[in-house]
Amino acid sequence: MTSNPLLIPVQLEAFVLNPAVCGTGKDGDNGARIIPITQPNYSFLRLDNFMIQSDVQNHADLHNTAPADINSRMTDLGAEPPAPRRNRHGVYLHWILPRAYRAGVSSSDSVPEERRKQDRLRQGLPAEDSTKPTSASYTPEYIQPPTRWIVIRKLDMDSIRPASAASSFKEYQAWVIESDYLWQLDEVPLDLDLQVDVAPFVVGLAGEESDIEQQAEVFIGRKTPLDKWTDDPKPNPPNISLLRSSNQLFADFQLHNSNVFSMLDNFQYGDSSHPQYLDGSRASYYLMGWHWKNEVDPLWNPGQDFTHAERLDALFMSLDNSAVPNVTNAWLQAKDPVRVFCHGAMYDVNWDHGKKPTHVPADDFASRLKEQKVPALSIGTTPMDSLKSYCTARSGSGEDPPSITKLEEDILAIDSLLHARDDGVEGQREAKDTVYNWNFARAQGGMHYFLGGEDSNGKPTQPDSDAITALKELNQYQLLLDACKRASTQYRWDMFSCWWTYVSDVSNKEDTRNNLEFKEQTRKISGCLNALQDRMTDLQQHIDGLLEPASQAQNILKNAKTGTLPFYYRGRDPTVLVGGIDSGWPSDYLDKVSVRLPVHIVPLPSTSTLPDALSALVNLMKNLLPDTLTLAAEALSSEFYALRPGGSQSGAAPAGKVYPQFHDEKANEQWRDQWGDRQPWFPLYAEWEVEYTHIPFKYWSLDEQAARLSENKLVRYGVKTPSDKPLYDELGAAETHDTRILSGRVLILPQPSFSLGAKVKQLFSDTPPEILDQYLTLEDRQTLLDGINQLSYLSSPLSGLTEGLLTLAQGTHIKPENKVVGPNGELIRAIKAAQFDDAGLTKENIELIASNSGLTPFAAMVKFPDKNHCPFKPVTHGQFRFRKFNVIDKFGQALVAISPQPLLTGPPPLYPCISDFYEPQMVEGTQTANTVIKDNDGQCEFIQLPPQINQNARLNADFVKRTADDPDKPAVQNPAYWRPTTEWENPIWGWIVTNYADYGIQFFLPDGTFYREVRFGGPTGALAEPKWLPFAPDQPTEAAETAQLDALIARLTEPDYLKGFWYMINAAMDNLPPAPNAYAQYLNSVVGKPLALVNMGWSLELDGPQLQNKSTNAIVRNAEQSLLLPGPDDPPSNVYTFQVKPGDKEREYDGLVGYFDVLNGHPPIGQELNLDQIKTYFAPETTMTPLKPMTTDEYFKFTAYWVPPFPETAPFDQPIAPDVYTDLRNKKLQIYGAIVDPFTPIHGYSSFLPAKSLQLQSWTWQEAMNRMTAFFHTGPLTLSGDVLAYDPDRQLTTKSMNDMPPNNISIPALGAGDWNWLQPYVDPEAGETLTNPPVFNSYGIEKKGDILKPGFQKGPYTAIEGFLQLRNPIMAETPPKSNTVPA
Repeated sequence: MTSNPLLIPVQLEAFVLNPAVCGTGKDGDNGARIIPITQPNYSFLRLDNFMIQSDVQNHADLHNTAPADINSRMTDLGAEPPAPRRNRHGVYLHWILPRAYRAGVSSSDSVPEERRKQDRLRQGLPAEDSTKPTSASYTPEYIQPPTRWIVIRKLDMDSIRPASAASSFKEYQAWVIESDYLWQLDEVPLDLDLQVDVAPFVVGLAGEESDIEQQAEVFIGRKTPLDKWTDDPKPNPPNISLLRSSNQLFADFQLHNSNVFSMLDNFQYGDSSHPQYLDGSRASYYLMGWHWKNEVDPLWNPGQDFTHAERLDALFMSLDNSAVPNVTNAWLQAKDPVRVFCHGAMYDVNWDHGKKPTHVPADDFASRLKEQKVPALSIGTTPMDSLKSYCTARSGSGEDPPSITKLEEDILAIDSLLHARDDGVEGQREAKDTVYNWNFARAQGGMHYFLGGEDSNGKPTQPDSDAITALKELNQYQLLLDACKRASTQYRWDMFSCWWTYVSDVSNKEDTRNNLEFKEQTRKISGCLNALQDRMTDLQQHIDGLLEPASQAQNILKNAKTGTLPFYYRGRDPTVLVGGIDSGWPSDYLDKVSVRLPVHIVPLPSTSTLPDALSALVNLMKNLLPDTLTLAAEALSSEFYALRPGGSQSGAAPAGKVYPQFHDEKANEQWRDQWGDRQPWFPLYAEWEVEYTHIPFKYWSLDEQAARLSENKLVRYGVKTPSDKPLYDELGAAETHDTRILSGRVLILPQPSFSLGAKVKQLFSDTPPEILDQYLTLEDRQTLLDGINQLSYLSSPLSGLTEGLLTLAQGTHIKPENKVVGPNGELIRAIKAAQFDDAGLTKENIELIASNSGLTPFAAMVKFPDKNHCPFKPVTHGQFRFRKFNVIDKFGQALVAISPQPLLTGPPPLYPCISDFYEPQMVEGTQTANTVIKDNDGQCEFIQLPPQINQNARLNADFVKRTADDPDKPAVQNPAYWRPTTEWENPIWGWIVTNYADYGIQFFLPDGTFYREVRFGGPTGALAEPKWLPFAPDQPTEAAETAQLDALIARLTEPDYLKGFWYMINAAMDNLPPAPNAYAQYLNSVVGKPLALVNMGWSLELDGPQLQNKSTNAIVRNAEQSLLLPGPDDPPSNVYTFQVKPGDKEREYDGLVGYFDVLNGHPPIGQELNLDQIKTYFAPETTMTPLKPMTTDEYFKFTAYWVPPFPETAPFDQPIAPDVYTDLRNKKLQIYGAIVDPFTPIHGYSSFLPAKSLQLQSWTWQEAMNRMTAFFHTGPLTLSGDVLAYDPDRQLTTKSMNDMPPNNISIPALGAGDWNWLQPYVDPEAGETLTNPPVFNSYGIEKKGDILKPGFQKGPYTAIEGFLQLRNPIMAETPPKSNTVPA
């Protein structure tokens, strides 16, 4: 079986580089540019000169790229006169590594060791050393790629120019590429070009003795003619897996991987001291690659527990078993080790030194990117948001082919369906609010424990008091532990920041007086971190003790389950989408790679034979290849010859044979293994630069603003100056603005096209045809599915924009720790050369960083001469415009959106499509955008960034109750007045039901027991009925339980207050969604839908300490505003106050009716709410007591907070207790009383965080409505007989109110439902007084007669007054689960 290696197809691409490809550089030349070679500068890794940089890769310099004689890649500009670099002209081959080599395996502490072991073995990674301890590996570990490659070139001898050079070439020639061949600088032969013939590389070594100083002088890669090559590798060749490269572009950027994963064929001949080069020829290339030794071959490693089929699945590969199934199935089920053999081909590459290839997609794309009339560039919050703006802007422009235009119009037609899966307006709007949440990156909010179990109504089973106490303690400890972990992460980065600030400033090398300052900083950080680590260990041990006590008989938390607290969020950087430009990635790249076995190789027909020259080359290869691969190599070489254009094998593959994956027509309707006189295009990354202008926060206001492309208003911050002047007038001259230049580099991602296709397919399969027909016909839907792959889009976030405002930098940089990822996990050690003991940067302190070194502080690397503005921005709120946007492909072709040539007026403007969220408002009454610099009417180059907090934050929202109501007194001193309710506590403090029949408002206790009614009427116009009337309470009620209800009822006895309250309730009923089906719908004409009275707490919390300015070269050190209130020892500062809109009248899925503020100080229990005003959306246009119309001034206002979970300064021996930490967080809650729809969530809307929802659990209202009953005053009615005397044994109480009475009275029929008559009597025990309410007996109703056609029975008659009561509760006993809460 080992003789059957696995054949993996590799896509081979060929790029022709000659002077004509560089363009002319003249006016009208809008083609792509060829960038100079910009390799990583690993000298920036050196520590000896204190000149390290945050990124070893500089931006491409595009100022002098065309024509070729001024391009440093093509011409030696240092020579006198400048001389062409003729050795660099030719055909550049590059092969794309399969997905198996790009997917790593990582694990956290929660992953069981056995699973980690199995996943690694299945992936083909080496087995762990059982004699050594193992640890988690948060860093992905990749399998090593093949490092031996043979490239065979077949020349068309008749195409050689000059013809006289033909004698210097062989028809078939081959080279060996040794990808991991290691060179020191002094070993590189002088005739090699350091930028073309070798690749710079960082060699990772284990331990602390890594030689950083050598990294700028290390190269890998060697090309050797096959007939001169011997396989004698140097000792300990480097691991060049993707993790080890320290360069995320390494595998795909040809300029960075010469003779590693690419090769230049420059057609050199003649004497090497005076080389000559062909002017023209036609060549075909074939590639074969293998692992240099068995141990690094992913299918050779021990994996006896897995079949080949299981291992292929882990490696994103599939083997078609339809051809030769007996051999294929046996191979798939086998477990023996085998070798892998990569192969690829590219036929008929036309080399012409004086002519550009016929088809150069990059030139077409470059022209498209520069087009300003209908821009190809779009800015949005996500790729889909950018895509929508792009399609909308181009709709009807006529710039695209009709087929593409039709597809884009179809996408716009189903846009709302892509957001929602139903045809309701509310569903679509709610879905868009939900999709808006994806505008934010999220971070873990922490762990939370709960006890499982619930009753038939869905109410969580309430545990006993001991379990409640233990669970409360457990969650308090876990909350504090999570906060400590988040704080420690920041403190570890602070240590790295201290190290970086020291080693990046050359003045620290020359002036050691700063050492004491750094030593003090590191002492404080290390002292805090070490003590914090001990504290976290203690907390974890306590948690483990609660969950796993020594005696399982005492384990009262054995049923505790883990959940999560809400995420923290931070706004994502804007996403740039470039439309109409191919991604370059194979359309089937995300599919599993179609691999083969040698038996599947297509052979030569029996009538054909292999050319002698190729046969000789094959025989030479067989002597150099591993024995297990020789037969496969011979067969593949024959296949290369057989599948050549015009060769003997064409059409369908012979029976039992399978064509290699890339021998097809999936690329632009041409064979993917044929060059076709067409340059490749494979965009890798974009380099951008923007000019950001900070707009003062006082000019921003949260409000509903209409979107440009939609009639629906969305809540977002917008610009509104106090003077109503446009921004460009308000801010003054541009030179006075608070402006920053930000830049970055980001990988280009192809996912818009991939994800769009997947979403459309899922949408069409999940949505009923009758709904889809309203948007697209069946024919149009099929056309969209068939053609969606024709839509070409690139997208990438402007990564680094937010970090730049925080004075932080992204990039590949040196780190003071050496991290080695291996079979037994991660091993981190401080590098000796990075230690500076005199500055406190000792081995122990550096190892406290623990890999928290991804971002670097600006420190002294960036100068800020602005004397009026601080470069550090804790909150983004401004506008930016592009100064540079370049898309660069893997061969160095560049699309340039903005000309890099310097102009006195600055870079020319770029007008992108701008999505709703980022589009500036218009100056009122004009077509001019309200921007920091005035633009032309109808044009806008500025993208508006509404306020976004530049560190992780979240909105907390909880229903709350008074701590004074707790049975146990809190252990903390001066506890918070309010605390969040637990899952089994009912947060409702009362119910409101409108009684339309009596023009009254009824109040019920939280459990649904009737309490009191207030009606219109009486001497003052508002009348409060006696408490409990007509249902006597069965048990006494504590005054504190009804104190808030009593306070509200007291205000409702004021006629104006009652009128306003009644107006609000009825207006809300017209807007709120219908109640669940279980609610008795036929009661709507009698009583309104119940509304709940609750108290709720909201707060804005940061996940860690406030970030600080990390630039040591800034003149202004402190930001204009801070996120946190200053501490007692801090200087005063201007603090951000953020608005959050509570609820929304226009959104039917929001249940807020109105809210009350809370009074300051310590009012008596029950008097906490300021009942003078009810802030509501349901107020008339004219003033009405007590209603306060909800405007932007009435929105919630928050100042962010962070409670330190541990002392930030010494001494550290008195850490905060878990219950104290919880109490301090509770004190940060801003409390509001609220009137809410119990069936519908309420929301808090802002544009700086996702919408936050708060909803009552279904059991809270199910339980109450199973007890509530509808009743109203009736009478006087006449009876032909009298009622019975009062029966004290049948006194009507809250317990007996729904019982069927034994006696009936005869009154006219009332329609549907079972009704009771409630007859009042004078209480015989209390006597007849004005202060004693009557008592009641209930009667059934004998439906008799017709109220519209009265009869005349004999007298005497009796006139009665009382109540009619619907004996059934207003909610069915067990509501259908599907209708518990409306969508």
